[in-house]
Amino acid sequence: MIRLLVQRPLVRWAILLSAGCFHLVSPCLSVLEAREQRPNIIFLFADDQAYDTLGCYGNPDVQTPHIDRLGEQGLIFDRHYNTTAICMASRANVMTGLLEYRTGCNFMHGPMIDSIWQQSYPVALRRAGYYTGFGGKFGFAVVKDAETPGSENRYEDLPMDDFDVWFGGVGQTSYQTGQNRYLKSYADRYPHSTRAYGAAGADFIEQATRSGKPFCLTVFFKAPHRPVTPDPTLDAVYRGTRFRKLPNHGRPAGEHLAPQHRMGDNIHVTSSGAIIRRKPTKRPCGCIISRSMGLMWQWA
Repeated sequence: MIRLLVQRPLVRWAILLSAGCFHLVSPCLSVLEAREQRPNIIFLFADDQAYDTLGCYGNPDVQTPHIDRLGEQGLIFDRHYNTTAICMASRANVMTGLLEYRTGCNFMHGPMIDSIWQQSYPVALRRAGYYTGFGGKFGFAVVKDAETPGSENRYEDLPMDDFDVWFGGVGQTSYQTGQNRYLKSYADRYPHSTRAYGAAGADFIEQATRSGKPFCLTVFFKAPHRPVTPDPTLDAVYRGTRFRKLPNHGRPAGEHLAPQHRMGDNIHVTSSGAIIRRKPTKRPCGCIISRSMGLMWQWA
């Protein structure tokens, strides 16, 4: 899930989107180039959050009052489809507004090349005079060219220098604030990384305000990605709650799908249409198309 907050000149707009929805935002960049109309932007992204885990989408078991208020006072998109609903490829899609075959960045092919990264919204906004910051799980490496190796597990391969402020992490990052190199100063007060990223984001906004520039803050939270590790300060919120399951939960709900949808990458379809099972690869990879959503709210 993505939550984008745009301020003009203070807090004015909020958008809640799912991974892969930057297509909705990217056309607006040309508008942002007009100096008199350059809003401040806060882009919040949740990792692996299902659309049904929000009260404004009809879930009676969760408590999401702030997001629900955005939905009540704004616009909810419930017929948006994410073309690349899986980790690295989805993050590349969100950052650039490009489909996966254009970014060339996924688990099978590896890093994003710098010429593609230079088309991303953080780079474009900084080039236009924005004060930019990133925090959280970046999720993919950026390398010089297709021949250059790289890994999202190395700080050297993350585009830290393309942001004015960086409090992001490598790989999957950690729910323990102190285990994240650029976040550890918040560990004593906020030992769980979710609240620590919020605190670091608030500090960024103060710095950006002093800079006199419009700003763009992007925070890619690790939560609620596995391992399931909620902030213990919130344990009482759901104590004793039994959560319902979606009507299409479980394998029986997928029985109507074509056979290849249930076989991952361990199949080959011949020119005659015959389906041949292959020996499992070292890194199995299925095709996932996920329903997703968005929400917009404007303050009066």
